[in-house]
Amino acid sequence: MRQDVYLAAALAAVLALHPEGPLALALAVAIPITIAWSVLTLHLPSRVDTDDDGIVFSAYGREHRFAWRDIQRIHVRRFVVRDRVLVRIVPSSPLRGRYWLVDSLGGYAATVRTLEQRVRRDG
Repeated sequence: MRQDVYLAAALAAVLALHPEGPLALALAVAIPITIAWSVLTLHLPSRVDTDDDGIVFSAYGREHRFAWRDIQRIHVRRFVVRDRVLVRIVPSSPLRGRYWLVDSLGGYAATVRTLEQRVRRDG
């Protein structure tokens, strides 16, 4: 959610300064779309909870809940940049099931470990 605050501040600056040109127009259009996409997809959750029943990704007062019994596959992809992983849940709809977990997330290491264990066990 921190990135959305930065984007909102950038949008406020663009609107307050009234710059001219195509870049200002592109920013004025792209920033609200980016923030709306973030709220809609919850792709950067502020909280992730797991229990015996499933996993819940939460942000903006909303949540995406997946029951373990309904999940066919979980992909946990680590990157060279060690502070984030991409988690994909299969099956899921186009607006759900893809989440970036960053190390500022509470319980980041334990959550990633739980998901990787689930991948090895079910995978």
